[in-house]
Amino acid sequence: MNILGISAYYHDSAACLFQDGKLVFACEEEKFTGIKHDSSFPSNAIQYIRNNFTDKFDIVCYYEKPRLKLLRALKHNWRSVPRTLWTGIKVWFKLKKLSNTVFFSEHHMSHLMYAYNSSPFGDATLVSIDGVGEEETLRIVKVVDGEFIPKLTVKYPHSLGLLYSAITAYLGFKPNEGEYKVMGLASYGNPAKYKGKFRKILNYKRGLHVDMKYFTWNSSNKVMFNHHLIELLGDNRLPDEPIEQRHKDIAAALQWIYEKALFHFLNLYPGENLCLSGGCAYNGTANGKIKENTSYKNIWIPVAPSDAGSCIGACTKFAPLQIQQDPFLGPEYKFTTCNSEVLDLNVIAEKLHEGKVVGWYEGRIEFGARALGHRSILANPTLPGMQDRINKLIKKREMFRPFAPMVIQSTQSKYFESETFIPYMNQVVKVKEEYKDKLKAVTHVDGTARIQTVYDQRTNMYELLTRFEKLSGFPILLNTSFNVKDKTMVLTPEDAFKTFLETDIDILIINNQMFFKDDKKN
Repeated sequence: MNILGISAYYHDSAACLFQDGKLVFACEEEKFTGIKHDSSFPSNAIQYIRNNFTDKFDIVCYYEKPRLKLLRALKHNWRSVPRTLWTGIKVWFKLKKLSNTVFFSEHHMSHLMYAYNSSPFGDATLVSIDGVGEEETLRIVKVVDGEFIPKLTVKYPHSLGLLYSAITAYLGFKPNEGEYKVMGLASYGNPAKYKGKFRKILNYKRGLHVDMKYFTWNSSNKVMFNHHLIELLGDNRLPDEPIEQRHKDIAAALQWIYEKALFHFLNLYPGENLCLSGGCAYNGTANGKIKENTSYKNIWIPVAPSDAGSCIGACTKFAPLQIQQDPFLGPEYKFTTCNSEVLDLNVIAEKLHEGKVVGWYEGRIEFGARALGHRSILANPTLPGMQDRINKLIKKREMFRPFAPMVIQSTQSKYFESETFIPYMNQVVKVKEEYKDKLKAVTHVDGTARIQTVYDQRTNMYELLTRFEKLSGFPILLNTSFNVKDKTMVLTPEDAFKTFLETDIDILIINNQMFFKDDKKN
């Protein structure tokens, strides 16, 4: 049986395919189009499935219910009714063209089912937090002996996700895209000055209540905040204006109150196993503090917890499908040339140790927002100035942005205050005091790092880390996505070459081939 899953028309559109109960493909549309967080119908992803797997679908599962979204528009914002109605009509006709059988899942159930069915847990607490689904913005469900027991829902317009997006816009970044920049910026700020102001904005002690006096997301399709927020916090920052200390302090206060609210809701429903999903599950700073602030001992966050992963969740809501632990679910492209050298991991480890920067392209592209070793830029995390070099000359992005360390699982707790299995780079943890200065390129200003646990000993990346350790003493490499600012991860070998030639990357790996720039061989 072929089951096609689809999410579309908000952000992070994606498609997936289950064949005979096994997940064989999943990819966001943005990786084909190059448009970050592309919301369009995932036509390119579906065409790849047709070309490489099957063009016959027994059922199509969609990640939310357009009818319920229309009801929300009728209730809250008449201006959005025509657009919402037209989108629902488009969805229906496009899905019916793909299969005679169509299943619509609820938005937050798609999130929850994806997280739960990809987790190793039986009994668990399932939590989904994002901007908004049909009308819900937060849902908590307990799973006990296979029974799904609803515990809490929060309804629109009250939303932790939309609050975070609105302040993202206030700080001059793009909503539904720049939230991770705000999270990084928060580490440079002091929340104390703005804590009282954010307490005016958000109350989470009785349900969740956002004071909509300051915001317009329930009445405008273009602007998320109004003059009352400016009167409260001061002038908003425009995208090209410098970042001031007060902007950092506001970001820190936003992060502070988000964490306070998150831990409050988790502590209302204590347990041992937690599955976290929704766009807010990308907030690694908050995720890394859950264990010390709640009763939860085991945390699972899937590789793509935002709307992209919900195409998988919709399928598992329709049928009891298990998701294997494999983030490399996207397209794969072959590439051969005579102008290369055969991959030698010893050579690459030596060059990394010397300070060379490596663009690494291997096999199928990762599903989700994080590069996990198939579309990565790698570097030595122990060298002074490496973070600034990559931000300025390669990524060409804001200098405050941090990088992540990938580390061998068996040694993780030696360098970081965490024994948690974190394969998808979705939790920020503390770097041990004695290694903060030695791992400067991957240690954020507040002494933390967003780690990636490398566990599969059969992979090139695991072997590269072991060989790098023999030279440097550290089984750790700086890892960031193979792209430049405002661009998506490279998809094809041609994309990789273009980025290699246009940036200060020294060495390019494509599958089993090595490429050196003429002036970078030595």
